Amino acid sequence: MVDPRAFAASACGVLAAAVAILALAPQARTQAIPEQGYPERTVRIIVPTAPGGSIDTTARVIAAALAERWGKPVVIENRPGAAMIIGTEAAAKSPPDGYTLLIAHDGTMAMNPVVYPNLAYHSQRDFEPLALLTAIPEVVLVNAALPVKSIGELIAFAKANPGKLNHASGGTATLLALELFKAMAEVDITNVPFRGGAPAVTGVMSGETQVTFADLATANAGMQSGKLRTLAVTTRKRVPRLPDVPTIDEAGVPGYDVATWIGAFAPAGTPKAIRDQIEAAIKQALAASDVKAKLEALSMEIRSGASADLRAVLAGDMDKWGRLVEEKNIRIAQ
Repeated sequence: MVDPRAFAASACGVLAAAVAILALAPQARTQAIPEQGYPERTVRIIVPTAPGGSIDTTARVIAAALAERWGKPVVIENRPGAAMIIGTEAAAKSPPDGYTLLIAHDGTMAMNPVVYPNLAYHSQRDFEPLALLTAIPEVVLVNAALPVKSIGELIAFAKANPGKLNHASGGTATLLALELFKAMAEVDITNVPFRGGAPAVTGVMSGETQVTFADLATANAGMQSGKLRTLAVTTRKRVPRLPDVPTIDEAGVPGYDVATWIGAFAPAGTPKAIRDQIEAAIKQALAASDVKAKLEALSMEIRSGASADLRAVLAGDMDKWGRLVEEKNIRIAQ
């Protein structure tokens, strides 16, 4: 015969155990993603430019490092066009599951939102910052046939020929670098958009346009071609790789200072557990000697790989470029 008190005690024990298991269930679900071993399949990185530029180069180095660490393919999908809007919008609309990422620069994420009034994405609303990857100076390049050998001569030529110089723009970053230069130097130069930084440099090499602002990684091949002349770097300090090339600041436009940063993003809503794993993997990759060597060979400065740093830099730059756009009434038709 069953003792009622023993039965009651046993039942209470079973109930308590069940309650304890249920209480732990949400935590178990939260931990399920990392325990299952993200990633379980191919990760896609969207690059919103044509192959060959600084964003593409950085993305390919990072993708190879992540694939090695994860043991899963990490593929690059180039989606150029419309000042990087096409690829970035595609990334924003992708499932927030960690299997579609975006690697983009300040032009895409900090400048497009303040320049284009009807932009279909907003970098702070539609994306989660993952990691601040690299920073890189820009250079001012002109076609070798153009009769100018310094920033001073470029300014004089532009003032003597208002609107006749054509600038090859690879996206919003190079466009706003030009617009800031135009405003500070008080010159009129016509912008001609291209489908990315590498095509823009090629356009100057061919003589289709006469001048471009381009980051060093994108400009590298053109600078070695003999078809371009390097007039200045855009940062306040000279670049160690180009010790004889002056800054725009010291060459006649005091206060001019522009550098490009590149970061990794995920669609908004991507689980924090996955974001944390990606951030940690990128930090490991950036600390690896082979990755550092590849990026530094392109005159890139390795940044922290931290999501918090990328979030702060993005907010600061949107404020900086937003003020310029407002003060100079810069508007670009989409």
